[in-house]
Amino acid sequence: MVIVAFYNLSMDKLSKDQIQLNKANRMIDEHMPEFARRFFNDKKYTFKASSYYAYALDLNEFFDYLGTTSFTINSMKLSDLSKISPEVIEEYVEYVRSATVKGKPKVSSGYTLKRKLCVLSSFFDYYFQKGFIIYNPLLKVNRPITSPNPPPGSDMQDNLKLLEYVSKGNLPSDGMIRYQNKLRSRDTAILTLIIGIGMKSSECVDLNITDIDMEHNCLTIRSRRKPNKVYFSQYIAETLSVYLSERLEMITFYGHDDALFLSLQMKRLGVRSIEKLLKKYSSLLFGDENAIRARDMRNAFKKNTFTQAKNIFITSEITGNATTTLLRSYAPYLEYYETEKGKDFDPKKFYIKEAQNEVQ
Repeated sequence: MVIVAFYNLSMDKLSKDQIQLNKANRMIDEHMPEFARRFFNDKKYTFKASSYYAYALDLNEFFDYLGTTSFTINSMKLSDLSKISPEVIEEYVEYVRSATVKGKPKVSSGYTLKRKLCVLSSFFDYYFQKGFIIYNPLLKVNRPITSPNPPPGSDMQDNLKLLEYVSKGNLPSDGMIRYQNKLRSRDTAILTLIIGIGMKSSECVDLNITDIDMEHNCLTIRSRRKPNKVYFSQYIAETLSVYLSERLEMITFYGHDDALFLSLQMKRLGVRSIEKLLKKYSSLLFGDENAIRARDMRNAFKKNTFTQAKNIFITSEITGNATTTLLRSYAPYLEYYETEKGKDFDPKKFYIKEAQNEVQ
């Protein structure tokens, strides 16, 4: 018991980035050939910890698959990379596409398959550039076709109904209501930030008390590529004030003093916890089949921002997404706007509008 407690305390002292790096390095050492370490050593100082960890997960899955074929991972040498043909990669894609988790089929979207192939392409390209292999087999593998349409989001009206349910409604049972009353202000604040500012669950989790500036109605999101200062409405300010008045009275678990959003254990709330609380509320309100995720709410915010701005760079600044990421979804819409934008030009409309402004 003493050892477990000491271990948990030690883990609490580690940063989120360090935990991800430790997990990734453990996977590299235990489940990948020795030469894979070359690639990760090269990327150590150019990748964010989250990207480093994501690459380790995808490559770990790839080598696990190779282990089920004719390759022996423990004794695999760098020269064996030349034996991995485009056909092997294509079979791996089909393996991922038809994978099962706990006996249930795991459906991988075109975007997921494309991402995994991009990771493999980066891996093989590193060894090709270093001269260890003569070509990159990924160049002969067709990438999955992905939809040009923006990812689906929830309807803003449904988002607002959910917000009202969380802030003012009551859950079905007395036991659930007791917990809801303890957490109502926290959950309302989280939902308000996701719907009103378009924050990710991970960005909510990373928020510290010192990131909130109530004097100027703004907060700083530090987990993006560069820290973003985001201004919010009076409604959001009032919602945050209610929660902050409770939060500042809480005695936190060691190492979690700065965290804005806390769990019942007085520790920094996790992404998984936010996803679960949203699923709980939305399932009770709309039914299990229509449960709303944080990603759906953020996509609704992103789409609304782009529709108003009609500008990728403005949308990128507001949502924190890279322009290249947004272009994958919104390029067809931009092309449409480009072809249509001159059709409404009429000087008479401009003079009428100017006259109306002068009268006011």
